[in-house]
Parts: sequence; structure tokens; C-alpha cells
Amino acid sequence: MADPDHVSKLKDGAAAWNRWREEEPDVLPDLGWANINGLDLDGAVFAGAVLKLAFCKGCSLVGADFSGASMRGVNFEGCDLRGAVFRGANLEGAHMLGADLTGADFAGANLKLANFDGAILRDADLTGAKKLRAPQLFALKDLQNLKVSDAILEKVKDKSPHLFE
Repeated sequence: MADPDHVSKLKDGAAAWNRWREEEPDVLPDLGWANINGLDLDGAVFAGAVLKLAFCKGCSLVGADFSGASMRGVNFEGCDLRGAVFRGANLEGAHMLGADLTGADFAGANLKLANFDGAILRDADLTGAKKLRAPQLFALKDLQNLKVSDAILEKVKDKSPHLFE
């Protein structure tokens, strides 16, 4: 369960959250199972935080940093995650349905069973992402300029040619 103090700090907004993270660098934020749906947290730093099974539906998280975060099963449905950084994060089973992930960086992230249905991955970087399988990308909304392995891209082209029209 989420630490109520950490959730309270987050609900004060991204600037207050980031200031608290700088003041308390040794604290590992625990937002597991937190309900933070609909918050505006553009630029928030979640590096190393626990967001396991957190409910973030409809949040604005433009440019947020989730590097190394533990986010198994997180719900990012309908979130604005343009330019977000997920380097080395564990996103196993994450729900990213309809999320805007334009320009997001997933280098080294664990994407096992992550659901990207209806998501926008325009200009996103999935090179080096772990456990990503082509079928996870068959139902994207937009993948223009997506950086991903050639093998995965070819499979997506075979199964979802409409994405390349």
C-alpha cells in the first residue's frame, strides 16, 4: 500500500513533489496502489519510486522521469506521457491504453505484457526495451518514427499494415 504521506506530497503538485525529493534524497517514495487519477504532474521526478498497481488514469505527466521505477501493473490509461523517461523501469503488465507516449524513452525498460492498445508511440524509443513482443504493438494508434528493433517492426508491418499507410 502507498505511504499516505507520499501520496499527500504528490497531490501538492509536481513542483512541491520535486522539491521534497531533492530535500529527502534517501527516501524511496512508495505510491503502490495509490489513486492519483487525473492529477497534473508534468515534469515530476519518480526515479526509483514504487508505483506498483498505482491508478494514474488520465494524469498529465509530460516529461516525467520514471527511470528505474518499479511500476508493475500501473494504470496509465489515457495519460499524457509525452517525453516521459522510463529508462530501466519495470513496466511489466502496465496498462497504457490510449496514452500519448510521443517521444517517450523506454531504453532498458521491462515491457513484459505491457498493454499499448490505442496508444501513441510516435517518435518513442523502444530500443533496448526488455521482453517487448511485436503483438503488444499491433493495436497502436500511431507509431510514426518509432524506434524499435527491425525484427519487431517487420512483424508489426505484417500484422497491422494500416499503421504504415
